[in-house]
This record gives sequence, C-alpha cells and structure tokens, in this order.
Amino acid sequence: MLASATATANDIGTQLELLSQMIEEISGELALEPLLCRIVERACKLIGADDGVIGLYVPELDAIRTAASYNIPHDELRAVLARGHGLTGRVLELDAPLRCRYGDLPYPSRTAARDMNMLGMPIRARGKLIGVFGIGTWPPRVLDAQAQDLLDLFARHAAIAIQNAQRYAEEHRRASRFALIARVAAIGATGPDLENLLQQAADAIHETLEYPNVDIPLVDLDDPETLVISVRGGDYKRLIRHTDRLPVGQGIMGAAARERRVQLVNDVASDPRYVTPPGVRKPLAELAIPIVHGDAVLGVLNVEGDRAFDELDRASLEIVAEHLGVAIVNARLYERSTQVALLEERQRLARDLHDSVTQILASMSLIAQSLSEAWYYNPAEGERRAARLSELAQLAFAELRGLLRELSPSDAPSKKGVFPAVKQDLPVTLQRLLEAMVPAHIRLTLDTGGYRPQHRAHEEAMLRVCQEAVSNAVRHAEPRRIGIVLSVDGKAMRLRVCDDGRGMPAAAAPGMGLGNMRERLAEHGGELVIGPSKPHGTRIDAYLPRDDIEPGKRQK
Repeated sequence: MLASATATANDIGTQLELLSQMIEEISGELALEPLLCRIVERACKLIGADDGVIGLYVPELDAIRTAASYNIPHDELRAVLARGHGLTGRVLELDAPLRCRYGDLPYPSRTAARDMNMLGMPIRARGKLIGVFGIGTWPPRVLDAQAQDLLDLFARHAAIAIQNAQRYAEEHRRASRFALIARVAAIGATGPDLENLLQQAADAIHETLEYPNVDIPLVDLDDPETLVISVRGGDYKRLIRHTDRLPVGQGIMGAAARERRVQLVNDVASDPRYVTPPGVRKPLAELAIPIVHGDAVLGVLNVEGDRAFDELDRASLEIVAEHLGVAIVNARLYERSTQVALLEERQRLARDLHDSVTQILASMSLIAQSLSEAWYYNPAEGERRAARLSELAQLAFAELRGLLRELSPSDAPSKKGVFPAVKQDLPVTLQRLLEAMVPAHIRLTLDTGGYRPQHRAHEEAMLRVCQEAVSNAVRHAEPRRIGIVLSVDGKAMRLRVCDDGRGMPAAAAPGMGLGNMRERLAEHGGELVIGPSKPHGTRIDAYLPRDDIEPGKRQK
C-alpha cells in the first residue's frame, strides 16, 4: 500500500484533512481558469499522481475542452477531445470512472504517455456531467480503488466550486456587456468624425468582450450593393491594413445586410457563405448584426471567435448595433450641417443616459463588486444579489430600448410627448426602481400617501430627480437609511429625499447629475433645494407646479 499512488499521507484521516484544507482554499477562488489550475495541481499532489488534466464538457461540440493541466508538456495537450478520444473523451463516452493503461485506450492522443497508468473521473453537478478529471502515474506505481474513491470524493466538491466559478463568470460576462453598451453610448456622442467613432467602437468591442476579430463594414452610399470594410478591431486590425469591398450578395456579412437579419453561425467551416480574408486563420464562429436605422441598412457589426456565440452575445450586440446606427446617422447629419438640432438631441440623450441607464449601471457595479464575497460566505445571499443584478439588467435594457425608440425616424415622437420610464402610476414605478437600486443593507422608506397623478412630463422629471438623488446617496454618502416622500399639495408636486449619510462636502464641485436635476425641474417651472439633514446627512427638496390629470387617464 505504501508503494501505491495514493500513499501521499500516513493514513486516510490525514488525506481527508488535506482534502478539507484544499477544498476550503479553492472555494474562495471564483475566477474559473485559476480555480481549475489549482484544482488539478492539488488533486495530483493529494493522490500522488505524476500529471493531470481537467476538461470541461462543451455540449455544442459534444466534446471535452481542456481547461487546465498539471505537469503535462504543452505539445502533448489537445485543446478539444471528441467523444471516445484520449482519456477524457473515453470517460465522456463511458460516462463512468475509468482505470487503465493509457496505451490501451481506443484512441490515445498522447504518444509519450502510452505506458502510464491512468484514472479518469466524471465531474457531475446535479446529475449532469460538467467535466472530467484525468490523472496519471508512471509504473510501477498504480492508481488503485482507494485513489478512485478519493478522486470521486474530491470531484463532488470540485463540481460545486466549478459551478460557483461558472456562475461568477456568467455574471461577469453580463456586466462586461453592459459596460460595453455604456461605453459605446458614450463613444456615440464624442463627435462627428465617423471613421474615428467606428474605430473606437471596434476597439471597445475587442477590448471589453475579447472577441478576436471585429469588422464594422458600411453600405457604400454611392453603391448600396457593396459593403466597404475599413474599420476593424482585434487581429483583423493588425493583419489587414487595406480597405475591402464586399458585394452584399456574398459572405455572411453580406447576408446580414441583404436580409436585414442577424446571422449567427457557430461552425463557419460548414457554411459555404463564409469568406476567409487572405492571410488569416479561419475562426470557429461568426456573428453578423445588421446596423439598421429606420428603413435603411447602414452596415454590419461583425464579430468572429473561436468559441460559439449565444443569445447573450446576440442580444447585447444588437443593442450595440442600434447605438452604432444612431451614431452613424448623427455623424452624417452633422456633415450635412444640421448641427444645432443634432447637438440639442445629443445633449438630451446624454442627460437621459446619465439619469437613467448610468444610475442603473452604477447600482449593478456595486452589487457585482460584492457578489463574489457574498457567494463565498452565504450562497443564499449570493443568489439574492444575483437576482437583484438580473432585475437591474432588465431595467437597463428597457431604458436603452426606450431611448433608442425615441430616436427612430419611423416613430418621430416629440421629445416632450414620450416618456418611456413612467409606464405605470409614478408610485408603482418608483417602488420598483428603488427596490432594485437600493442595496438590502440600507433601510428604504417610500411615502406616496399624499400623491395624486400629474402630467406625464412632470412625473418623468420627478422620477429622474429621485433616481439621481438616491443613486448619489447610495454611491457617495454611505447611509443606513434613505427616506422618500412624494406628495401633491394645493400648489405643487413635491419630492423630498433624505439620507443619514456623511453629507455633501462643503467644497464639492457640482457634477453633471445635479445640473441635470436642476435643468429638468427648471424646464417645467420647478426648483431644487439641497441642504443638510438633521442630525446628519443630506436633504433634497424638489418642486414642480401642480398639473393634475384625471385618475386612470394616462397619456399615451
């Protein structure tokens, strides 16, 4: 027994103690790649194996993708192993633990390891296979039943850690996509230089989401049957320095423009439409989003990569494409000397983005920063915060789409006639928004008993003032309580927001948020008063002239 590969401790009690210490150590790591590297290294050391590998199951390929390894030469590793190939692919095929000599496998992939004794173990979560352990040792050592039992025990704990890491990675993916949307929205207001604007967007898409290849071709204004590709990001920006012209009748990008429909291809090798640029390696997948504004196709947002795209990629890039469509039209309008109207619209859009989407993203950022710690100490609290993050994400998507609909020429609403944020009674809208924005550790009270419905423009302005005031308190004041009173008296619609935080510094410079609050109220004859709250904190009072509407008769 002392000669076996499991004799890395004096007895099973010591091994279990080491296992417990190791599980505690890796459970605090939520980034997937370092977590898997640590798991495979510690597993090998615990059991006494010479090398090891962890692969994750990829349902789209029905294969095992190598995610981490220990002590295996790089030239012996295969990135993806099909069902039945190598040790991990064989475990996938059998769906059961496997002990064998490596050379006896049906399709061994490591020639130098043919004489090694191997142990493969499925990693399952909730009954479903999510990965495979593979460890090996050189003769005369063997991996016996005790090693198998120990690896099985470890695999069950590792599955929990991997699931937590995958959840964290998924939330990080969502957060990065909202960060990209906010970044592209800001880029869209940087100026009239269309080429520079699109290049910044392509670089942002590559840097934020790490897609290897990015193209943003535009429809040629003089030849609508041709896409002009001069803006690229990632590897294509480095490898392709010239401008290409692609007929709309060719390629996956051409299909997106021609059909005005998203083209999601997760296996370009099997799609005859794919056009490989000269001198570059063919990717695995391509996602082409038509950039449409009103009735016009302006171009395509195209990304390529070595992993399959999913609905999250599609949904987020569709919003980015909508922003790009607005930005392209704005830039061209600017070039046609419609500068005054364009600048006024951009200013309004910047204010609306700041007062709605940016505040929601700020709340999401606060939750995302605390998510990993909450999940580590209390999975239930982590789940609750993840649910809150999802609700805020839905609010952000709704706000963005509402703003973009306002800019659509097919609808052409006046800026005083459409207020997408207040779709129900103002108290209901406020309650839903504030419950999502305010963290659970802050006590929130909302008193709307003295309120009666007002004109939609007044309600929209007051909603944004309240959102900005509460967001500032949460982000800067560190309060324990926030109290809100919304009422209507004989002359005015009034809002009071009080917190018990650290107050506003005397020398604080007024920011964009306070300026927007005053501007929104002033547009409708109102005022904003900011002062200290007793015994400490900040009090914000907003006033608008009373402008009643009949109950139940909302503006359409």
